[in-house]
Amino acid sequence: MPSRRTMLTSAAVACAGVVAGCAAPDDRTPNLSGEWTQLGYDATNRNAALDRTVPGSVATAWTAPTDRWPYVPPIVATDAVFLAASDSVRSLEARDGTERWHRILEGRIAAGLAVSDDVVLVPEHRLDDPDRLRALDLEDGKAHWTLEFESRPFAPSVADGRVVCRTQEACLAVESGEILWRTELDQLAYDEYNVPDADDLTSTVVPAVTADAVAVPDHDALVCLDPDDGTERWRVDLHGAISSPVAIDGAIVALGVHETVAVEADGTERWRIDRGGWGAIAAADEHVYTLARNGLSARSVADGDAAWEVSAGNEIYRGQPAIVGDAVLMADDDLLAVDRDGPGLASSGEVFRVGDDHHATTYGGVAVGAGRIFVVDGFENRLVAFEPES
Repeated sequence: MPSRRTMLTSAAVACAGVVAGCAAPDDRTPNLSGEWTQLGYDATNRNAALDRTVPGSVATAWTAPTDRWPYVPPIVATDAVFLAASDSVRSLEARDGTERWHRILEGRIAAGLAVSDDVVLVPEHRLDDPDRLRALDLEDGKAHWTLEFESRPFAPSVADGRVVCRTQEACLAVESGEILWRTELDQLAYDEYNVPDADDLTSTVVPAVTADAVAVPDHDALVCLDPDDGTERWRVDLHGAISSPVAIDGAIVALGVHETVAVEADGTERWRIDRGGWGAIAAADEHVYTLARNGLSARSVADGDAAWEVSAGNEIYRGQPAIVGDAVLMADDDLLAVDRDGPGLASSGEVFRVGDDHHATTYGGVAVGAGRIFVVDGFENRLVAFEPES
């Protein structure tokens, strides 16, 4: 990282009350420090901060209003939280929500943000002018550089100072505002599912980047590109591919609308199952955690076998799960933390649940850092910051 940033099986009993700590150990010491600098947490898209610990219960620390349509997750860097909504980007103090700066754009937010060195990267969609990626200063929001695209950009991924970004028509690698390579791709449009341009869904699509691969969804396919020049290395069929892939254990794991596939580095399929969705994937150690209409599933990275499943909100399948230490967080009508080991005979598996109608946007997700858990409330157009309950 750059120097300046260094539901439970049907047998489970839901917890009552606004905030509940149902399975949290008595000695759970919270650690919400650090940063969350892009969708997917880092370039591998694992959505996992394993060096942190969620508390047994949380309370609202503060809320801040947003502009309309806050449909991408916040990110955290330099003790600030960055929030994109409608036609603006805000930087707020993570501690208390005090505004550092507020930048109005010419167009509207196209996708999630990312931090690279001393700038925040902002994908922007404009109706009458070319879409673009803008680099705004972390400290004051002033523009460092602007790069115009031929079509709407999705969320950027940052790896070793290089930015990789998919658009509706291509995947590009960018450094200091200059395009290094560009590979044409098909549009992520699925008329059969009433997503002719997938605008809302692709706002959280971000490439998975490793030293050897750039993995991105293409139309009905998962594609691996060479990170040095963008040459296509392999592709596998994946019907309704419109989610961010994850790199873990030498493989790429990705969701289609009705299936999940794990692919080896050489393009050989490791496994494929008939369970899919349009949300993100979280991954750590031996498991991947995926969201579908019926909730959250934990599956083996090795063979795809289910370890456990939990139920959640009706729209959770579009969300972004986050692994924080030994828990998986997800946001819908509730903010819910589940033990990564899942439910047991004597435990529901819940670490905490906040169920006071925050209505977290199902196109967004959770960001953890600077002592807070951040969730966007899309119904009330606000950002909610949670802290450990004292």
